[in-house]
Amino acid sequence: MADKTVFSCGSTLDIQQAAALHKRLSKSMQKALTIELKADSVVKADTAGLQMFVSLRRELHTLGGELLWRKPSAELRQAANLLGLTEQLGLSPVAGS
Repeated sequence: MADKTVFSCGSTLDIQQAAALHKRLSKSMQKALTIELKADSVVKADTAGLQMFVSLRRELHTLGGELLWRKPSAELRQAANLLGLTEQLGLSPVAGS
């Protein structure tokens, strides 16, 4: 098993993408227990999309792995902040919040 795998989030993390994202993330977990999320292109994120990442982060921690964010977009960070999921996702707070 590799030390880390990189996963591109794409531009949308919402309920319409949740099933496909979950399937792709499950495959990533088979490769490595540390997943680095490339999130600089995210322009839309909703509750369902972000809750999936909260669940993934918890599962990885249980298995001794880690979920890392690479350059999370301002839109992603703002959505997480608005939903109160910043800490659960392991994101830094949005400035001024």
